[in-house]
This record gives sequence, structure tokens and C-alpha cells, in this order.
Amino acid sequence: MESLRNRSYLVLKGLTLFLLLIFIAGCNNKPVPPAKPAKADSSKNRKIVAKPAANPWSINSFAPREGDSTGREYVRFGTEGNYSNNAGTNGYIYAELLVDKLKAGIFLHENQKSNPVAAFNGPVHITMKNAEGIELQLTSGRAWNKSGGILIEQNNNDYSQFRVFMLQSTGIINVDLTDAASTSYHFKVNADGFSAAFGKI
Repeated sequence: MESLRNRSYLVLKGLTLFLLLIFIAGCNNKPVPPAKPAKADSSKNRKIVAKPAANPWSINSFAPREGDSTGREYVRFGTEGNYSNNAGTNGYIYAELLVDKLKAGIFLHENQKSNPVAAFNGPVHITMKNAEGIELQLTSGRAWNKSGGILIEQNNNDYSQFRVFMLQSTGIINVDLTDAASTSYHFKVNADGFSAAFGKI
């Protein structure tokens, strides 16, 4: 009887010790933290806003006349092109287009941008063709001033036709000029932005 009691005691003691060890081992294990919800990738939802392209037409003003506080405003476009003549010469030109509310001018600098504006003896024939295939033909017999340039003025309704053509055009306009000596000039004008700039002068 005594031995049975001792055996029960030992079993009970062993069981208590086993449970105690399990309890201690359980206390040393930290609970697994709950999983953090995945952050949404904000870059996928971010809208990309494209910056508007700079207007190739700049707004400038002429020097004020005597008695005026400000000069007349105009829009300007500059571009590069080429020319060729009967002698077989092919060269570079820098072309400028100036347009105000009364007239327009084309200024060509042969071979270098820094060279003086070309002057013409006799009429210059101008052909402009826009991206829609619409063509405008003009003839100018006058220089912008004594230094040169090509004047597009109100005579023969040339300036009005030119202005309407520019306002109605978009994209690239091919410009071809031929002078009295049969020298041909070619350059491209970007009509985009012309209406916006012209409306501000």
C-alpha cells in the first residue's frame, strides 16, 4: 500500500513537472504579431500630368514711336532652313517671321544667323502650304525697311489672307520663296501656338 502511494506520488510529481516545463517554454515564445496590411502602391494611382509645351511664338514689341509710351506688339517665330540658286550654291538660312495687327514680315539670314537680313531686288513669290494641304500664294514687292526683309502688307489683301491662313492652320507649314534671281528659300513654320500668341497682342 505504501509503495502504491509512493508510485502515485511520483507520477503526480512527474506530471506536475512536465506541465510546469510546458508552461515555462510557452512563456518564452513571443506571440506572432498580426500581419500588417500591405500598403497600396500610390505610384500606380498617381496621375502623370504632362507639362504643356512652350509656345514657339514669342510676344515682343517694337520700339515706341516718339510721343508713345509703349511700342506696337508683335509675335515672332524663328526657324532654320536652306536655300539654293542657279549657280548651284546650297546654303543655310535662319528665317524669322514677325506678325502684328497691321502687317507681317519675313527676314532671311543667309549662311549664318548673325549675318544681316537679306535684301531683295524685285518681287518675291511666297508659297505656304499647311498640314491640311491648303496653299496660300503671295507676292511681295516691298522690303520691310531699308535694311531688307520681305513685307506682307494690306495691299491686294495679302496681309488679311496671310493672317486668316495662319489662324486657321495647325502643325507644320512649308514655306517656299523665290526671288527675281531665281534663288529658292525653304523653311518650315510651326503654326501651333500662333492663335494663342496673336490673340494677346
